[in-house]
Amino acid sequence: MPPLKTYQIHHEYNANCHNGNPSPNQNANSNANANPTSSDCDFFGASTPGAVLGAAAIAAQRTNLPSYCNAQYPFKVLSNLNQLREQGRFCDVEIIAGEATFSAHRAVLSAASAYFEAMFRPELGLNEVKQKSVVLHTIDGDILHILLDFIYTGRCEITQSNVQELLAAADMLQLNEVVDGCCEFLCRELHASNALGILRFAEAHNCESLAKSALNFVHANFPAITLEDEFLETPQSLLSQLLNSELLRVDSESQVFQAALRWIKHDVTQRRRYVFDILSHVRMALVPVKVIDKALKDDCRDMSVKIALRSICRDIASKRGQLVPLRVCPRQLAKKNIYIIGGSHRDTPRTWNSADCIFETVAKFDIFRREWTQTASMEVGRILPGVSALNGKIYVVGGERGSQILANGEVYDPQNDVWHPIAPMIVPRCEFGLCTMGGNLFAVGGWVGDDIGGSMECYDPDQDVWELIGNMPQPRFSMGVVSFEGLIYIVGGCTTTTRHLPDLISYNPVTKEWTQLARMKTARCQMGVAVLDRYLYVVGGSSISQDILSSVERYSFDEDKWSMVCALNVPRAIPAVAAADGLLYVAGGDQPCEVNFYRAQVTINAVECYDPLSDTWKNCPDLPVSRSEAGAVVV
Repeated sequence: MPPLKTYQIHHEYNANCHNGNPSPNQNANSNANANPTSSDCDFFGASTPGAVLGAAAIAAQRTNLPSYCNAQYPFKVLSNLNQLREQGRFCDVEIIAGEATFSAHRAVLSAASAYFEAMFRPELGLNEVKQKSVVLHTIDGDILHILLDFIYTGRCEITQSNVQELLAAADMLQLNEVVDGCCEFLCRELHASNALGILRFAEAHNCESLAKSALNFVHANFPAITLEDEFLETPQSLLSQLLNSELLRVDSESQVFQAALRWIKHDVTQRRRYVFDILSHVRMALVPVKVIDKALKDDCRDMSVKIALRSICRDIASKRGQLVPLRVCPRQLAKKNIYIIGGSHRDTPRTWNSADCIFETVAKFDIFRREWTQTASMEVGRILPGVSALNGKIYVVGGERGSQILANGEVYDPQNDVWHPIAPMIVPRCEFGLCTMGGNLFAVGGWVGDDIGGSMECYDPDQDVWELIGNMPQPRFSMGVVSFEGLIYIVGGCTTTTRHLPDLISYNPVTKEWTQLARMKTARCQMGVAVLDRYLYVVGGSSISQDILSSVERYSFDEDKWSMVCALNVPRAIPAVAAADGLLYVAGGDQPCEVNFYRAQVTINAVECYDPLSDTWKNCPDLPVSRSEAGAVVV
């Protein structure tokens, strides 16, 4: 219970009269009349000299009297009642749970809980009305102790170890405040490893707000959730509901197919009969044939499941749709649009830092329709900004405009096609890294004024606040930054001593630890980076010899190993790179051009995509206008 505070008296009359101090008039008359009559200090007007008030007038006057309220009084009474309970005074009932027995007051229990109020109401005629002891068979003694403490104090400690039993018991006893507290606790604890369990638990106890929060979390983090052991135990009915949802936020329908297949294989003897039912909720027409073939060769050993998959493939190829629906429209919240944001344009050879224009515009590429459109423009045009997606929205911060390095930022809502400003970073920066992790944005390094920055800061979108969280081992700019499974990865770039780095390091925001990892095969900066299928891809950039690179290499998070993959069709530096629908997209960038014996840069509009299954690059529709130094994000 919080300490009692000094209460305040709310009134309009003289406070000195109320607290016993004489008023100025009383001081003046104190010698004349040491025993003042009611007429000398009539606070309430009940006996005004020379006036006789009727009952109606007095009643009317009382309705306008100032009220007195002591906000701490309920706490005092509750505290005293709890002391009486602890001392065993005036208790008239014993509550038994397991081997524990607790003394309590029927009136207090009834006032707090509709369950107890019904139990002790005489007119209902329950046996407990006359019993000295009441047994609660389904509640643990430790849990009942916590709930009784809450009834008498308004406080209880909710932990990971007791929250489920506590919520179930509070739900039974109709202690709605404890139920709400447990739901809030579980909402804060939502994670890929427990979200499905919390969803099922919330539905079992009719906790609608918790169930909604858990379901939203599952939709937003479906790919990560399907990799957890809890997913494998999901009931078939719930799995069908999830697979049928338009709200799954997935990179590609292949992720949904692989999740369904993983669930079936976990208990193939019992689940093979669900193959057609489960896969009917997967948009199989959007799953590449190569993905299905790979599943048949590598992932599926059960003959009945193989036969079912081959039948589905033939059904799709013939376009009959007899076994599975031939839906070709992506899910509503599938990541199907690539946004190319900001950047610069140079259509004639210029020096490195010279640009014809700096873009406020945003180009959007629909990967299913394969067409470019333009969305609402940013408030501020910028080159080399930090760009990242969080909770279905796009954040753009920092960058450079002219000779000014920016700290401000904006957030874009694709649903409403509008931009809104957000709080500026603490440190203005460009050519830095921005990534999303754990519901926050992380800004790393970059150019900060006339120097290279080593600081890092974290943005809380709920509070709209940036906070400095530490420094890199060495200041760095023009590097690639991504997040993956709770770690931030920083690759390549430049330092004060080295123009092009091959280094890859990781940072754990929880432990604050830095780890040196395997180095790239080619030192580079000004490259594009993206994560696709548990690999970090590094695309193009510039090398130590100042050449613009076409080479592409990828890092295996699982093996801590780099390998080369097929090179770009078009060499480029500072391209916009993003991963979507199982492919890697590269848009725009700079190409070298020599004019009058000096090297310059021109922007390009070429777009190509990489298929890791075939290790090939294919050309895509060009950007509407060539651009470089832009950010890319998929929503």
